[in-house]
Amino acid sequence: MSIYSKSIIAITLLIAATASVQANESMQKKMGGHQRPSFESIDANADGDIDFDEFSLQELPHGDHQTVFTSIDTDNNGVISQEEFDNHKPPHPKHGKGKHHD
Repeated sequence: MSIYSKSIIAITLLIAATASVQANESMQKKMGGHQRPSFESIDANADGDIDFDEFSLQELPHGDHQTVFTSIDTDNNGVISQEEFDNHKPPHPKHGKGKHHD
């Protein structure tokens, strides 16, 4: 195989990889741009509950930590249980006026 052929293959692979990364980023933006972490990944001390200190280490796509934590902690006991976490449905991002999304 000539150097020219190898160069064409390398460029083609680079373009394909770039397109794949861009498609993945585009899909994440359409889905809100933020993947929800697992309960286990937030429960740093693995005690079966998420306290505010553990929760406050998370990056939030919107809202402040205290407000979001309070909305998930439905029994107001100061920790988020696995059940509360599973039952919480994050709000969908708001779209700008004049845009129509299916």
